[in-house]
Amino acid sequence: MQDNMQLKRSAWQRVRLNWAVVFKLTWPLIAWQFLSAWVSYGSGFKGQHTFTLANIMYMLSESLWSGLVEAVLVGVISLGTVYALIEWVRTEKVPEQPEKQGFKYFKRETVRDAVVLMGLRFLYTILWGILLFIPGVIKAIAYSQAEFLYADDVKQGKTIESMGEYLSRSQALMDGHKVQYFWLQVQFIPWWILAAITFGLASFWILPYYETVMAEFYLSLRNEQ
Repeated sequence: MQDNMQLKRSAWQRVRLNWAVVFKLTWPLIAWQFLSAWVSYGSGFKGQHTFTLANIMYMLSESLWSGLVEAVLVGVISLGTVYALIEWVRTEKVPEQPEKQGFKYFKRETVRDAVVLMGLRFLYTILWGILLFIPGVIKAIAYSQAEFLYADDVKQGKTIESMGEYLSRSQALMDGHKVQYFWLQVQFIPWWILAAITFGLASFWILPYYETVMAEFYLSLRNEQ
């Protein structure tokens, strides 16, 4: 298993030399990020909420529902985008029509599976988080590779029997690597701060780089396995 420095160095080299291709692969995720920021900014101008129990429960349910919808939509896009990056790293063959890869899994079967998989992961993580914050973070990290494992099976034409199986397989794959993954996410915090203070403009470089690092991380895990 490569360390974080090696993963980031390899990803940086790929993005630096092929930024246009990586941008075309990740543009739907960048567009979603800008759309989410715009919606959040607009919602800040809505009427003030009074902190009654009913309003608090309503805001909580609204937040959970929007989080679930985002987890599913972004998850389906990520299936095509990140898996194309994984295949690129694995074969060293530049993806064909990279601008269309984010919509590769928008088919009836894969969308249905993604709704179940991302929904289960979101709900399980939330339930663990309700118990205690730290167990919620640990489970979120443990489940982080589920969609990549699923995309691998779809690519190889394997029969999909249980979406919950991918959460278990992700936990097994991440065994012994959760701390490394956690620090990898922490190391990107300054990058996300830079994206925020540049009103998202830095995301045109940061998001392609981040997704490439995630692809490198997954492939390094699989190679070790």
